[in-house]
Amino acid sequence: MTHKQARSMWMVILLAGLHFSSFVFPGLAHEGTIVDRIAGTWALCQAATREELLRQQGQIEQALTTPHLRGFCLRVPWKAIDEDFTLLELGCDFARKHNVEFSVRLMAGRHTPERVFRDGSPYYTHPEGDRVPLPFYPDGHPNTVFEQHYAKLLERLAAWCRQNKVPLLHAAWYGCEWAELDHGQMVRKAKGYSYAAWFDAHRRLLDIAINTSSDDLAVELPLSGHGPLTKAAVGFADHVLKRLGPHNPRFFVQANGWSPQGDWGAPNKETETAFDQVWKKPICRGQQAIQPESFDWPKMFQILRENQSTYCEVYVRSFTLSGREALAREIERFARLSAH
Repeated sequence: MTHKQARSMWMVILLAGLHFSSFVFPGLAHEGTIVDRIAGTWALCQAATREELLRQQGQIEQALTTPHLRGFCLRVPWKAIDEDFTLLELGCDFARKHNVEFSVRLMAGRHTPERVFRDGSPYYTHPEGDRVPLPFYPDGHPNTVFEQHYAKLLERLAAWCRQNKVPLLHAAWYGCEWAELDHGQMVRKAKGYSYAAWFDAHRRLLDIAINTSSDDLAVELPLSGHGPLTKAAVGFADHVLKRLGPHNPRFFVQANGWSPQGDWGAPNKETETAFDQVWKKPICRGQQAIQPESFDWPKMFQILRENQSTYCEVYVRSFTLSGREALAREIERFARLSAH
């Protein structure tokens, strides 16, 4: 064999190896578009401390060994990462150990640091005593104190994501329990409330999140949540289109009520149908399972495909329950479809 022939042979082997690693280890290849690095199924868990995350390590490990899994998403309270990102680093380590992508999901609401309120953010009091930021002041003006802290946090998180090659950052609304929209009675009864004031305050957060996104970092916000939201969900989707144009993968909208009954966790079919107007918009989309349960996974993933969703999130506990084999089959099928 000549030197030239040997060199050509090794180039073929190298290229084949790169192709193999991109398929088997989609997270660490870091090749292709941002959509390539997001598409598929993510395992999701929540933790407020390193100790809480480590207590879930067995479930996490079982989930992350599932073939064709895209990545691991860690949901954290703002309070838990306000001073440093140690908790995120541990979650990222879990993902890298299993050669999958990593994503961060932020919660504000009752998880907002006290310093935001000390600086003057208006709030209401959660039944368990936590303060929850209101989107507006008593005169109806937007909560600029929260906005300023929120923008600084997203800037820090985005820098960390880019440094660690994280492709997807899940932002948060004002929220209450989770990251979702909060338009419940406590908000609507607050002094200064009007639908216009509430919507405008959230549109401002949406703009902050969009401005954080880039070609190498997609940002997401959910359009599901608590209270009358169908009009708002369509309005926020329209704003994304106005800012970014159709099918721009810098930004994803998400439905966090994904179940065999639908996408939004709505109380009835009529509300679910009204929410589905969002899917008629040319926007990038994802979905999160409503609970850490064992579902009718073929039906669940059929809904996902019908909605043309790019990715989904399934709680790590679901990977340990009786339907885990069916879940694994659907994950593989969805991964192969996403690859095309």
